[in-house]
Amino acid sequence: MELLLPVATREMALAAIRNGADALYIGVPGFNARGRTEDLALAEIREIIRLARIREVKTFLAMNVLIYESELADLSGWVETLVLLAPDAFIVQDIGLARLIRAIAPGQELHASTQMTVTSAEAIRLLSGLGFSRYVLARELSLKQIKEIKENTTAEIEIFAHGALCISYSGQCLTSENFGGRSANRGQCAQSCRLPYRLFVNEKEAPLQGKHYLFSSQDLSALPVIKEIQALGVESLKIEGRLKSPEYVAAAAAAYRSVLDSKNISAFQQESLEVLFSRGFSTGWLEGVNHLGLIEGFHSNHHGKKIGTLERVEKHSVFVTSETSVQPGDGILFEAPGIEPGGCRVYEVKTSGKVSEIILDPHWNTGVLKPGMTAFLNDSPRIEKYWRKSFSGRETEKRFPVAVELEGHAGERVKLVFHDGTHSVTVFSDFILERAQKPQPAEYFHELFKKEFGALAETAYTLENFSFDFDRSAFINQKMVRLLKQRALRKLDARRAYLKRPKSNPDFGRAFIRDVSGKFRRRFSRPEPLAAQLSVLVREPAQINELEGLPLHSVIMDFDWGVDYTKPLEQIRRFGFLAGMATLRIQKPGETHYLKRIERLNPDFILVRNLGSLAFFKDSQIPLHGDYSLNAANLAAAEWLLNQGLESIHPSLDLNSEQLFRLLETGAGEPFEIALHQYMPAFHMEHCLFAVHLAHAPRFPECRKVCLQHSIEILDHKGERHFLQADAECRNTLFVGKPQTALKLLPKLREAGVFRYRLEMLHDTPETVRRKIQIVSGLLQGKMLLNEAVLEIGAEEKYGISEGQLFNASEWKNRKKSSKAPV
Repeated sequence: MELLLPVATREMALAAIRNGADALYIGVPGFNARGRTEDLALAEIREIIRLARIREVKTFLAMNVLIYESELADLSGWVETLVLLAPDAFIVQDIGLARLIRAIAPGQELHASTQMTVTSAEAIRLLSGLGFSRYVLARELSLKQIKEIKENTTAEIEIFAHGALCISYSGQCLTSENFGGRSANRGQCAQSCRLPYRLFVNEKEAPLQGKHYLFSSQDLSALPVIKEIQALGVESLKIEGRLKSPEYVAAAAAAYRSVLDSKNISAFQQESLEVLFSRGFSTGWLEGVNHLGLIEGFHSNHHGKKIGTLERVEKHSVFVTSETSVQPGDGILFEAPGIEPGGCRVYEVKTSGKVSEIILDPHWNTGVLKPGMTAFLNDSPRIEKYWRKSFSGRETEKRFPVAVELEGHAGERVKLVFHDGTHSVTVFSDFILERAQKPQPAEYFHELFKKEFGALAETAYTLENFSFDFDRSAFINQKMVRLLKQRALRKLDARRAYLKRPKSNPDFGRAFIRDVSGKFRRRFSRPEPLAAQLSVLVREPAQINELEGLPLHSVIMDFDWGVDYTKPLEQIRRFGFLAGMATLRIQKPGETHYLKRIERLNPDFILVRNLGSLAFFKDSQIPLHGDYSLNAANLAAAEWLLNQGLESIHPSLDLNSEQLFRLLETGAGEPFEIALHQYMPAFHMEHCLFAVHLAHAPRFPECRKVCLQHSIEILDHKGERHFLQADAECRNTLFVGKPQTALKLLPKLREAGVFRYRLEMLHDTPETVRRKIQIVSGLLQGKMLLNEAVLEIGAEEKYGISEGQLFNASEWKNRKKSSKAPV
């Protein structure tokens, strides 16, 4: 099983390689999911690829973000530049980008990023047509579910084993985008899940006893279940951490290398993983759903390894029942529920039995400390020094045995051959061997050559055996041998670093973009836009009751667990509307019964929200429409999705108005549906707050379905409230409290040829649903002025309305070194 490590600097690359990595993944400058890392220059990436390949370590370039239409058209040259670096693969989120790379370099290997939210074998089957050879599965899958996927595909499977756990499904998190205009799907995650929140149940604040970090998962560690993972036949084990330190990378690589090589992880290695960075560890979702074990709740930052509990506090010291050894110079953190953590350096340690007196920095105020608080070791110069030495020195260099043959005769050039078991290189000297004034014995040459060829400490090689056939009467000195050796080593390095690049041509990429746009226009352009159609998405059967007689085209049902769709479906049709059903946002192994139920009910159309469901219904006779969760951010992605059987698609919610209209102008508006008014989804997560905070239960059915009897709202650090909703598989979505209205875009949308429009409800009363539809339909029919419609619909909302990021034309940029190529 491949061990895959993160790289954001050359030091991290060395740390990974010298501690056992089989492969590295590196962010592409300007287009990767870790926008806060420093971008490497192309020359640095090229050198890391060379360094790695010499040592038989693969390199993958991560372009795991959505690509806007305005960018895709200009990316061809940049993509070819990256292809020419000869990476082993690209890790890609965006469907349009995957198609572009294949157009430019058909032989280039592609991996589907976890940002594609791949959670089923059905999704893999659908995406296989794009040429992906590997799929990075969502972190929310259990070992049992991974096993089922692996048994139903021949594609390579990669899973995360260690590092930070996002609370939201990757590729489906819109929290940073909604709260601050920083899209996680563009590598700009604002870490909203690491902030404190307050929880309100049925309008009353719930006591959290200091556990305000409701969405901050503990870090993932798969070490306890490595043997089970190996048994699954998974091809690659991935460590998260491009924002972490080289020392962290070294320690993680060494620990997982040990267990993969059937060695026991040492106590020091385990301590290193905790001290270098951890928020506490769990196996995440690998052992199945356990809502009570995922989030500790008291903190969201690095805490390290627990030392023990404070027994006594004095002016400059504390007494701790110690579980972990502490040394002078270490960093120590103190924490208690509801108290802001604080810490300082250790000056001295006195131990008596199990109790240690830890003498602290005399300038630090111990008055904030109380007996009963917990102490953590969260910084250790000793541990950092150890792991830095592992990659800054040559002791742990990954080495390959070589055989050396040397041949030389007076009056001829010297011939030197290096073999590494796979490659063989030969070099000849620039000089002709002259006769020596005094011939030397064979032992002299043996020692000279063996000493020089044994001196390979600065290389990736070690001398396995050596032979020579050298004329004793010829003259040669150590410098001449060394220069010849250096030439041979450079040639061997080059041979090992060589990877046949796939044929590529940026003109093919530009032609592909033009072809997509041309096909789109020919297929969908009309002289006049079609008459506007309005649909409404309802989440409660009662919301249908007041719809009769309204100018609606269709109603989409998106109900909670256990709701019978039969009567609502009949009621919608009786009112004269098309009745649609929405799939869930996620479809995992064992969850096709929901899809089969939709099939049995035979609605007039299906709103498809995930790739697995699209694969399931692709050949169905029921009309299909794609939702925003499919992440169509450019025309190439939209066209491919439409070609899988969709009649329409809602663009990704990551697009602001400028990006949206660039998409519509490049193609045509007819196949796109636009939500004019909706509660924007923020987190979409496997974790259930209802189960944790109302039932204190690890999972369903122990939770007793409390989500059906109670409501939850979340108060953020800005003082704004948001609604929590559970779906039929107990997954929670946090909806932004202020709905986003796009009514001001309507005139321009009509000009672009868009005729499909949607309203989305949440907890609205039937009367409110009716009024909202009357307002928007009045605007569509020209019976209401735009400003009047915006004011009236805003008056219907509990917390007012917002335009979200629709009119935010700026793109967040981190102040960091950047070598993003102009595109």
